[in-house]
Amino acid sequence: MKKIWHIGFLDLKLTVKDKAFFFWMLAFPLVFILIFGNLFQGNKTDAKAALTVLNRDQGKWGAYFVEKLKAPGIELAVETEEPKEYFRMLVIPTDFSAKIERRAAQTLQLKKDSAASLQAGAVAETKIAQAMVKLIAELIIYGNQRDIKAFFNARSPYRDLIQVRTRLPEGTITKVPSGFDHVIPGILVQFVMMMVLIYGGISVMEDRKHRVLARILYSSASFAELFGGKFLGRVLMGLLQSAILITAGLLFFHLNLGSIWLSGLNILVFTIAMAALSIFVGSVLKKEELIVGVSVLTANVFAALGGCWWPAEIVPPAFRALGMASPAYWAMDVFHQVIFFGKGFAAVWPNFLVLLGFTAVFMALALRFFKIEE
Repeated sequence: MKKIWHIGFLDLKLTVKDKAFFFWMLAFPLVFILIFGNLFQGNKTDAKAALTVLNRDQGKWGAYFVEKLKAPGIELAVETEEPKEYFRMLVIPTDFSAKIERRAAQTLQLKKDSAASLQAGAVAETKIAQAMVKLIAELIIYGNQRDIKAFFNARSPYRDLIQVRTRLPEGTITKVPSGFDHVIPGILVQFVMMMVLIYGGISVMEDRKHRVLARILYSSASFAELFGGKFLGRVLMGLLQSAILITAGLLFFHLNLGSIWLSGLNILVFTIAMAALSIFVGSVLKKEELIVGVSVLTANVFAALGGCWWPAEIVPPAFRALGMASPAYWAMDVFHQVIFFGKGFAAVWPNFLVLLGFTAVFMALALRFFKIEE
């Protein structure tokens, strides 16, 4: 075991000494984080479905309707004059009360700003529809033949009798992963794939080409210790890059990892899979430029399919099903479940099993094609 650690740490040490290492491990990923983090940043101001109500009604019914709009998930602001800025504004006309008392049809105008969140807008519009349903139901129960002007003097059973609650089907996505909390794990997964495959693959190829593997094997190390050391070196490389990006995310972008231990376990299991794949790549490819090309292509395809560039939750079902062929999909799904939906181990353990399945396949290929000499 001591020799495995020695070989692994030596591999990591040689990698860190590369002048371009920290550029590819930190600087380049940070550029991606800044670009995509701001691109996918949600509108925090509109997070609670801001709704401005311009109440121009000259009677009591406008204020009564506004009361029915109040809810914990709505940021309600009532105005008598049209404000200069708003995300969405519901306009209650001057004759709102008069038309209700005449039992005439109503027209309410909802204005929206182009920058308003579609998700928050759906919440606000649902609440408006609920308030309408409750008001109409109360009027029906009150009675069509009674004087509506006396409604507010009537007994309380006619008021707030109808309760409307929204229930979404189980498993419905109520929050789309966005912002730096989505982007940083996505960039981490993509660059761990890319850098471990490139550096790990080239290292195996160069060590085989220059007979470094043979010299290690001809010393007191066994084949298992040699392979284990090379595998450990790639795992340590991926964990080092992950630690660098996670630290940068926590310091500069207020990254939320949800459950730290589940996110950490996810990084470890995913890195182990990529370490095994990198040995396979370095074993079957004999040129540096070919390893770089294949690694970049593989990492980008896996990242695109796996939801590193955009949330897999918003893509069509067919594309999402195709993404399940990518190890990145299962790692990103763990991050989303833990960070955005507050799930625990019971929800994500199948993902870990799938990633371990990928590891077993990659490890079998690596062992099959791992060569000491050309």
